Amino acid sequence: MSTVVDVASSSDEAGDGDESRDPFGEAAIEVDDETLRRVSPGAWAGRVTEYLDDVGQRLIYRR
Repeated sequence: MSTVVDVASSSDEAGDGDESRDPFGEAAIEVDDETLRRVSPGAWAGRVTEYLDDVGQRLIYRR
């Protein structure tokens, strides 16, 4: 996976490298926050972890 700095500083493969590339140009992939939360493993794993923590606390402290 490339960082934005790597993409911005890399030269154009087809050209001579003098052209600057815009990593946020028209070819950029944009994902809205709601979709990212839905498909991101970190987002749903965090919700599962919170749920399991809550269940564990209820079992331990009998609430």
